[in-house]
Amino acid sequence: MAQTRSLPVGRREAILERVNARGEARVADLASELGVSAITVRRDIASLDGEGLLRQVRGGAHRLVPRDEPAQRSDRLAAAGGGTPLKDIGVIVPSLTYYWPRILRGASAAADEHGARLHIEAAAPRAEECLESLARLTDEGAIDALLLAPDLRSGEASGELLARLRGLRAPVVLMERDARDLDPTFVGVDSVRTDHQQGALDAFAHLHQLGHRRLGLLHDRTSPTVPRILTAWQRAQELFDLPAEHSALGVLDTHGRNPAQQVDSFLDLCFDHGVTGIHVHSDEAALLVMQQAGRRGIDVPGDLSITAHDDELSTLTRPALTAVSPDKIALGDRAVQMLVRRLEAPDAPYERTELLPRLHVRGTTAPPSDEGPSIPS
Repeated sequence: MAQTRSLPVGRREAILERVNARGEARVADLASELGVSAITVRRDIASLDGEGLLRQVRGGAHRLVPRDEPAQRSDRLAAAGGGTPLKDIGVIVPSLTYYWPRILRGASAAADEHGARLHIEAAAPRAEECLESLARLTDEGAIDALLLAPDLRSGEASGELLARLRGLRAPVVLMERDARDLDPTFVGVDSVRTDHQQGALDAFAHLHQLGHRRLGLLHDRTSPTVPRILTAWQRAQELFDLPAEHSALGVLDTHGRNPAQQVDSFLDLCFDHGVTGIHVHSDEAALLVMQQAGRRGIDVPGDLSITAHDDELSTLTRPALTAVSPDKIALGDRAVQMLVRRLEAPDAPYERTELLPRLHVRGTTAPPSDEGPSIPS
């Protein structure tokens, strides 16, 4: 019986899972299995190809590295005097649409260089789903190494996940996560992440250098990045002498009920406190802010300067958003290089690497108006 996938995200994940499992797949077969049209499947394959997750071919799609391609790393590792060849890398990420595609592209290119292939699973953000994906990838010993971005905030399930990682023989690299967030004493895996705290602080510093003395922060409710964004906010308050009555702090659930109403409440708070410059995490939230600002007649950046975080959607707005931009391709590349190093030198010290993001200055930041803050209701 055909399996129907009504949501594009779930459908693309299903296509990628089938292509990775089989090495290749035909459009006609995928359309029949998923209960959608061939045109829809071709469109999804083209999107996944553009994100660097598979290779589109006439009539179907291929996994990025064919199953029978030799691991080019084997000879070099043997000549170096040991280590396990890197052939199959399991990858577990919480999304194949926002933020993660460019990380996967960087990892894929690095894996290609070492003759390895990625086996990608998109797990729901919660630790329970990540554990299921981990079991599928590791129980049969089909992978040599593992890249993952687990949920470290779900209490017992997250603890079980870390315990499972500690017991794996295959090397593990955490991406955009730090096991110490759950267990400060945890060792046994390498990790690479963006220094989001520094990125957010750079955004506040940019606004301050433009002359804004009353700043605000609107942050996502659920992202694992939030604690570091809040630490940057606290640091900015200290550095730039921002008393509570001259600042605004808000929380936004972009996928919850009435996000527009949440944005309006935050804009009201900015108006009440005379705030003229804000940092918004994430890009998706910043798009909502831009939308509501436009509806209320608030000029950006004339009345309100905005910086965003993630740089995934920043160029879609008019004006384009000034944004903190993690180097996601470099992060994916570094994660694979850390796996290679661990296989070559299993007893080497564990690494916790942070990559500094860039601040891309675009059209949503400018010096404050000489007339002072003016945010229409």
